[in-house]
Amino acid sequence: MAKKLECNYDRNIFAQLEETIELNEKLQKEIKELKAAHRSEIYKLTAKAGRNEKENIEASYRKAAKEKKAVYEKEIYLINAYYERGMMELKKELTAEIRVLKEIVWRQATEIEQLKEENAGLREILNKDSGNSSKPPSSDGFKKIHNSRVSTGKKAGGQAGHKGHKPEFFENPTEIIEIKANKCKCGGRFIYTANAYGRKQLVDIEIKTNVTEYREYAGKCECCGSKSSNRAPVSDRITYGSNLKSFCNMLSVEGNVSVNRTSQMMAELSGGLVKLSDGTLCKWNRDLSKLLAPSIQKIKEKLLVSPVLHKDETGIWVDKELRWLHVLSDDKYTLYYADAKRGKDADIEASVLPAFKGVLVHDNWKSLYHFACTHAECNAHVLRYLKGAVESKERQWAQDMIDFLLKAKAAVEEKALNVAEIQDFYRLYDEILENGRLEYLHKEKQNYNGDDIRLLRRLKEYKEQHLLFLSDRNVPFDNNQAERDLRMIKAKTKISGCFRSDDGGSVFAALKTYTASLRKNGRNIFIGLVGAWSMNPVLF
Repeated sequence: MAKKLECNYDRNIFAQLEETIELNEKLQKEIKELKAAHRSEIYKLTAKAGRNEKENIEASYRKAAKEKKAVYEKEIYLINAYYERGMMELKKELTAEIRVLKEIVWRQATEIEQLKEENAGLREILNKDSGNSSKPPSSDGFKKIHNSRVSTGKKAGGQAGHKGHKPEFFENPTEIIEIKANKCKCGGRFIYTANAYGRKQLVDIEIKTNVTEYREYAGKCECCGSKSSNRAPVSDRITYGSNLKSFCNMLSVEGNVSVNRTSQMMAELSGGLVKLSDGTLCKWNRDLSKLLAPSIQKIKEKLLVSPVLHKDETGIWVDKELRWLHVLSDDKYTLYYADAKRGKDADIEASVLPAFKGVLVHDNWKSLYHFACTHAECNAHVLRYLKGAVESKERQWAQDMIDFLLKAKAAVEEKALNVAEIQDFYRLYDEILENGRLEYLHKEKQNYNGDDIRLLRRLKEYKEQHLLFLSDRNVPFDNNQAERDLRMIKAKTKISGCFRSDDGGSVFAALKTYTASLRKNGRNIFIGLVGAWSMNPVLF
């Protein structure tokens, strides 16, 4: 409403000014007309009158004209003064209004810039996925992620010259059934050549519940009267064998089957004879984890002398609280350990990294630099972050670094690099980082705390750790070994849910340490579990 009144007031001032200007022009015109009329009248009168009268008439008309002129000049002066005063007031009002409008425009421009930055930040968050950030693939939903692998140009499937795989005959079949007719339709007998036959085999498994009952008799010696101590080789009233326990352990650890479904499956497989409670299955896992202590200690000793180790961790839920499952591994052995903490305290308690002197590959987790070993950074993570910088901020230096890292990786896979080649890669690495720094300096507005500039600083600070794979071929380009070893816990979380007790994560970590190391060494997991229950675990 106030703005509407201000607009009406401005219109009234302009209307008054226009009327004043018209009145001024009208008065000027009337003055000219009066002067002309006076001259004409004087001319007529002087033509009839004498000289004296003529002079008197002219004097009177001059006086009248002078008086009228003075009146008109006064009116014009007042009109001009009013006009100038109105213009000054209007100018002041317009100046103040322009100042207010400029301030409003400045505030709106500032707000627009803030909204643009906020919009860019939100778009950057929305565009993040497992391909351009550290987000897990489970967060991608139905979004299609571009495959970053470089095409080899080969068709999918087996390549030319590939021998292929087919099932082999079992040399010692359980049962042999000979298929041969004795008589022909004509009544004659068939004659067969010895050992001239074709082979086909039917492979199946049989699940059978074996129940062995021990009957303990009480006897007494007829001579001395001493009583016999007949004791069965089992302690409890009902004892389950190591095969059954090992199979349930495999379902839990390797199959990621929940305890209630494991119980249901065992009841169905045994025809309802074996009915296990959830508590019994959890107890078997706890008991087995204690029996595996010597094997886990051996695995730690093997990892301690390994030239390269991979380290990573991921969150797990234990009774609605966040815990951390850590992994420390190489290509032969895997150590899992669960802890309430994510940092160095958990690694110190695992008692491997404090004495480790080899190369530790990880994902730029700062607490790991507490340990006095050689460190190497995962470049696969960096490639994802660089891809995010290219997609969200269009950083040219980030694209150059992607090309550089892929080129360096291909060069190392092809052959061992000499000193000159390694120096060339280091020089090119520095040039890309310098171009990135200049790219920020030439921008009018920079976010020096953004993800991309922090990545630029990280690449500069940890240059040696990112490029260690160039000079040491034992050091991998990435930390994929640890990521593969941790992938199963996400599958278990999706299938079975969280752990219900405080020691659930530790028990699972112990069992998984044993089975994962068995698999990496080509051992039979089921036989290894049966051996552990028989007090004869694999000690690697």
